[in-house]
Amino acid sequence: MKQLLIILALVTVTAFAVEMSVGPGNPAGNGPKSIDGIAYSQTWDVEEAFHGISVYAAGDRWLCDDFILTGNYELDEIVVWLIYPDPETEPATKMNLMILEDAGDVNPNNASLIWDGPLVPAVSIDTGDIYHSEGSGIDYNGYETTSTLVAGSYPSLTAGPTYWLCVQAYVEDNCFVMVSVNYIGSNCWFNDGSGIYIDTAEHSSLLYDTDMFFDLYGTGTALESSTWADIKTDF
Repeated sequence: MKQLLIILALVTVTAFAVEMSVGPGNPAGNGPKSIDGIAYSQTWDVEEAFHGISVYAAGDRWLCDDFILTGNYELDEIVVWLIYPDPETEPATKMNLMILEDAGDVNPNNASLIWDGPLVPAVSIDTGDIYHSEGSGIDYNGYETTSTLVAGSYPSLTAGPTYWLCVQAYVEDNCFVMVSVNYIGSNCWFNDGSGIYIDTAEHSSLLYDTDMFFDLYGTGTALESSTWADIKTDF
């Protein structure tokens, strides 16, 4: 069994070290589920994961990350990677999602809402990844969560502009979306329930640079899909 020491940040407590055990033959977490139809990819990479940020609906917490497409797409699926306490919390079957268009100042607080997706149906697949908190003794299970957008109301995005993907899991108990260090564009911005997004490098409970793991799928004419592997080779 492969093991990796990471730091998991819970916004309500001090960051603590956790041991992540990754089982062989995971059904998820080995890259985009398919290359066909992928519009943009910052896909899950267990070697890059080092924090989780709270995004549960009962706490009205959101995380958003910026992205730029290289082609025009209508999106139909959004995939993120979440962790939950085991066995207290069931994984999300619905997600609250938004896409914003940046106003030119790289700040989601000033961005325009161009698509709102409340209570989008989602399927969560256990990745086999287990995160153990040495401080609290709590285990967290990892899930790949695919939200299938409603036909007829797909967000239509174009190449060039900076967009923000905002995510929130529709669950009562705490859960966390997984992030890596920042590779491209802005850091993630976190809304801790105040209604204001703050750069994770500046939020008093976080104070680190981040990118969120996510994949976007859709149809359209893309000049070239952007992949996480391509991004990381530039560093």
